[in-house]
Amino acid sequence: MGKRIGSRGWLYPLCLLLLALFCSLGFWQLDRAEQKRRWQAQQSEQRLIDPTPAELQAALSEKEWVAVSVDIDWLKKMPLYLDNRTHQGRAGYEVLLPARLGSGQLILTNIGWLQGPKLREQEPTVDSPMSGRFEGVVGMPVDTFRLNDSGSGADWRLERLMSGEAGERWGLDLPPWVLWLTEPVVEDVVARVPGAGTLPPERHLGYAVQWFALAFTLVSIVGVLEWKSRTRQRATN
Repeated sequence: MGKRIGSRGWLYPLCLLLLALFCSLGFWQLDRAEQKRRWQAQQSEQRLIDPTPAELQAALSEKEWVAVSVDIDWLKKMPLYLDNRTHQGRAGYEVLLPARLGSGQLILTNIGWLQGPKLREQEPTVDSPMSGRFEGVVGMPVDTFRLNDSGSGADWRLERLMSGEAGERWGLDLPPWVLWLTEPVVEDVVARVPGAGTLPPERHLGYAVQWFALAFTLVSIVGVLEWKSRTRQRATN
């Protein structure tokens, strides 16, 4: 008996480790699915019309995203480009511009995704948008994938979405939140809400089912092996 257990002593800790891994990944995917559903619900709520900074701050203290309809005047600053952004499998950038809202506050505005030039060293070009009334969602910057934390060396490229860093590049004092436009304002730029470039909730749910199925399969295999082992042992005894 002791020999039988000892010969497989490594198997059970390994199975427990894999089981914990599969289950944790499954629950993580469920959490991501719920987060994406919450984002979608908040982004489609009734819009605030020309909210003041105090109204935005109060709304953002209760939820992650606030749908807005605002008058925008674009400041005469060169665009910044958020690196490593994809759309339908194509590499590109998200275009960032500073704007003055009808309430008078300045805000970092993400106008959408732009396909990158063939050469990475080449700065993209985008037309200047016209001022007017636009719809979008306001929220805190979303953490994005980046190659490193040291930056790329190009003064037009950002490795991560941060109002403070963008404000330093433009010489502006910007609030911490960001406005994502939900409608196109210039040609070749695809307007996207936060999370639009990532997996939808249904995909996360599907991945969660796969991880839990792997955990169930692992338990089943170990159970069958243990049953066969005990059956052989009783037969020999």
